[in-house]
Amino acid sequence: MPYQKYALHSLGWVRYQRRRILRAALFSALLFAPAAALTLAGHGAGVFLFALAANYSALCLVLARRLQPLSLLAIPGLYLAGRLCVGHPALMLALLAAALALQALSARRGLHKGVQFWLFALLLGNMTPAAAIPPWQEAAWMLLGAGYGGALARLGLKDWFRVLPAACAADARRYAWHLLPWGVLAWLASGWMRGAHAWWLPIAAVAIPDPSPEQMLLLARERTIGTLAGALLGGALYWSQRALDASPLVHVLVLALLQTAVLIAMRHSFRVFVALLTALVLSLLPPDQLARGALERVEDTLIAALLFAALAWFLRQRA
Repeated sequence: MPYQKYALHSLGWVRYQRRRILRAALFSALLFAPAAALTLAGHGAGVFLFALAANYSALCLVLARRLQPLSLLAIPGLYLAGRLCVGHPALMLALLAAALALQALSARRGLHKGVQFWLFALLLGNMTPAAAIPPWQEAAWMLLGAGYGGALARLGLKDWFRVLPAACAADARRYAWHLLPWGVLAWLASGWMRGAHAWWLPIAAVAIPDPSPEQMLLLARERTIGTLAGALLGGALYWSQRALDASPLVHVLVLALLQTAVLIAMRHSFRVFVALLTALVLSLLPPDQLARGALERVEDTLIAALLFAALAWFLRQRA
């Protein structure tokens, strides 16, 4: 390539990346602006739910755009269903099995990475500690967050939209055989563990499996490394804010910066993306739960990653 064309190509690439960074920063600022307003207004119980649903809705739109009209209702609806199933394990087991089967079936159309956020909402609704507000108010906050995050993503994240390849019938069947039993067993095991953040284990069991054994092995390795780094980053951010006696608005600013970094890393490195997303989720937890939450996040991810990495290696050897 001649020097002039190379220089123009490099300048265009720099301008494109600068535009993407500015869009990510603007999206993150607008995404967490309501969280800052809720914090100032004294509605702390709704901050986590609103921000979580907004992130889930935006990521679902990025990874599976065709699901977006349904995601606006599925995310808060499944969260409410999981909350109402507390104390009814048989009903929750049936609902979880149906949701896992739906995720496996959606792999035939390449939508499984979007449906997994529906399962995350179901598991969080069933396994997180009871909130200070009624379940229907929790669902209302999540509905507002899902609608807000989806609308922002549709307007500002078009460059991030991806179309994942559809799995063949054989891969989808194998995916279902991995996802259903291990997802159910992880949920049962987390109930036996009775930890404050035991929901990390079934979420990891849902996120790591993939229709392709090679991809599943890669996801297990990258998610393990990213989770370890994210736990360290989340802890460092927490202790830094505590040492500086930072105000709640500074905490919201940190969340917005983490969200910006998550969007930038999404297209470049899955390992860095997982690390930043882990730090973001840990930063959304109440301060008194962060240390224990980080340890349980690492522990449960390691368990799930080692299990599915061994399974993927076995399947690859048989192929």
